[in-house]
Amino acid sequence: MELRIYSSQDGAQMNAAEVQLRAKGLAEGEERVVEIIDNYFQRYRSAPVTADAIVKLIESTQGLKWLSREQLEYNRVAAENPAAAQQLSAWLANQKTLVNTGDSGFQNSTELLLELRGYEISSVNINAAIDRIQAPRGKFVSREGRLPLHFVQTPRRTSPISPAAKADDGSPFLGGDMIRNLDGSYRNKNYAEQKSEREAAEAASQRTGVSAQSRAAAEAKSKAENLRGNSHSEDHQIASLFVTVPGTSEINWPATLDARLNLQRSLNKAQEVRRFIR
Repeated sequence: MELRIYSSQDGAQMNAAEVQLRAKGLAEGEERVVEIIDNYFQRYRSAPVTADAIVKLIESTQGLKWLSREQLEYNRVAAENPAAAQQLSAWLANQKTLVNTGDSGFQNSTELLLELRGYEISSVNINAAIDRIQAPRGKFVSREGRLPLHFVQTPRRTSPISPAAKADDGSPFLGGDMIRNLDGSYRNKNYAEQKSEREAAEAASQRTGVSAQSRAAAEAKSKAENLRGNSHSEDHQIASLFVTVPGTSEINWPATLDARLNLQRSLNKAQEVRRFIR
């Protein structure tokens, strides 16, 4: 197929279209844009090359990169004073109060550049500009059409804010030994109340200890009663062995279990010896 040869007039139309497209925010690389235009007009060789046709073609092509409205406006304002825009950009990059990225960052930069027109770019003047922009709208305003600035969101605190708060174990401020009166005031516990609490705590501790001992004795009894020897005779010997609490006839089951285990081991050892001799 014979390739279409573009005239100087065609080239002028392409250049005019590019100016319009860049003004609208086209951010796609030149090589990709030229490829799209050339593919179209090589396919439709009889179609006239006009700036309007090229603009419509590029705008209808999916997947191309375009600048946001905020970035476009920033580029327009920054072009008025590139040096001021560069100084402001450096200041924004070294602070943590205002958003300095994305569309919110472009809007912040645009608003500050507009507010700082005629001023030297310095920390004092920038902070003063921030105050003017954020001031309530009233009779006297610094600039019509101003937009609010975007500030960095402070993360919600989820940890204690002081060493004292970190060390707080949740104990009552007045202590656990205070009693609230009917009138809302607090008083210290008297001797009788303190003694009653100590006795109750000791009784609870004893009950806990007794309960633990009872469980241990029951487990030892169960194990001791299930021990077996190598014959009915040995079973009887093991079952007949008891250890009692000194001075009483009460069976000490943990001690009984230990004694029966020792006897069982002795009987097992004797059985092994007898097998060896045979």
